Amino acid sequence: YSVQVATPNAGAFDAALSAVRGTPGVSASAVTSTAIGGTSVLRVTFAGSLSDFAAALRARGWQVTEGTGALSITR
Repeated sequence: YSVQVATPNAGAFDAALSAVRGTPGVSASAVTSTAIGGTSVLRVTFAGSLSDFAAALRARGWQVTEGTGALSITR
């Protein structure tokens, strides 16, 4: 799945990457676009549906917007 994440600074980028990778069900992730001060994009392999992935991120404190094959997350 594609995950767009708001990354206003380097600390937010690092925290988001760590949080996504640590989400139960995530088996792989890769940064496809880094935009400090904007929106970065990750490609994530998750063992479940997009809705399941969104729920797992919400359980970790993220605000999640679901799109077609993609999520947008913010803190």
